[in-house]
Amino acid sequence: MARVQQTQAYKFSSKGLQALTSLSVQFVAFMIEEGFKGQTLDKIVTAFTRHQRKIISGVLGSAGLAGGAWAAVSIWASSLGFWGGLGYTLGVVSMPVWVPVIGSVAGLTAAGGAIYGVLNLTKGRQQTRKLRSIIGLSKMLIGRQDLDDKDERLLRRFLAAQQVEEEKIQELLQTSPDVGLQLANSGLNTEERLDIVRYIFPLVYFEDGVISQTTSKRFRRLCSHLQLAEGTATEISQAYRKRLESQWIYFQNLIRQLNYFANILSFDGPEMELLREQLEQLINFDPRKAAAVRREKMLDLLGRQAGRFASALDEDDVLSEAALMSAYALAQTAVPDLENREQLEDAFDALLEINAGLSDEYKTKLVTARQQVDKLYAITRAQIMAMSEADAESKSKQEE
Repeated sequence: MARVQQTQAYKFSSKGLQALTSLSVQFVAFMIEEGFKGQTLDKIVTAFTRHQRKIISGVLGSAGLAGGAWAAVSIWASSLGFWGGLGYTLGVVSMPVWVPVIGSVAGLTAAGGAIYGVLNLTKGRQQTRKLRSIIGLSKMLIGRQDLDDKDERLLRRFLAAQQVEEEKIQELLQTSPDVGLQLANSGLNTEERLDIVRYIFPLVYFEDGVISQTTSKRFRRLCSHLQLAEGTATEISQAYRKRLESQWIYFQNLIRQLNYFANILSFDGPEMELLREQLEQLINFDPRKAAAVRREKMLDLLGRQAGRFASALDEDDVLSEAALMSAYALAQTAVPDLENREQLEDAFDALLEINAGLSDEYKTKLVTARQQVDKLYAITRAQIMAMSEADAESKSKQEE
């Protein structure tokens, strides 16, 4: 099968490697969310790579090579257009997988991470109304009138970097629970109000990872105040738990596929540790207290059952193909030279041939998606090298 042209092996600094792994985490998070929405693999990859220039600039910025520490997340969220109506995955009845990842990276609490995830809504009056509703109702759900001091400080810094005026920053972050409720009821329709409570529902776990009687009552009361149908709170809670369980199964499948690539390429300690670090970020999606044990057990699967992979690919199972491509994307970060990358490409194509029941058309579609991913990583590696060299040259001149 045809390969993307790659002309040299790349050796990265720690900053360059950070940029590459940041790209992988963002890409895999995107595939997970889109896969759960039912999008096919080719459309998922195309949607991400369509904005690859902005995304790559963002990940380089996050590594300190081309700008501020907030660049990766803000460019990623805004360039991909994650917010169609109210939000990227609000219709999936869960907090997007990338929100807790972003929150933890930025040093934010759960509430701060949720708010940070929607700060790109600040353009336009109607979008501002939705954002202020989320801020105020998040405070209501956690039983506070104000944000955590550290959250407010970091969010102010982010908004200022986005050139939001101080008066506007104050208006946004100081939105009270009562004002948030009034804005939602007076300016948002029923579906938009439902989207908001779906989005902020995981905050019921904010104290110690367990839904207390107090937070449960707050959430039911919030649904009532927003004039949502009776039973909405229970339905959202059940659907959210179902989504979390499905996501754990997804990651188990992903790790089995990753073990297949690791075995073929004979990954050793450093490569496996690199993969583990990325997985640790990605499986930080479950806010429940019991999830800590599940995370450890899931990570323990990495490197085990060497050479085995998940059940045969199913042309009608978009999550299965998304898990395969997610594993392939993560493996890209652990292959330092051209020879290994060609071996990885061959391993992917060989896996398709093992699944004898797949149609030629479907195999071609997956290989095309794989080639798009190869191109994304090749461009990223080249830009990392170019910017690293420019950075080194600039430092050398300063020392002269």
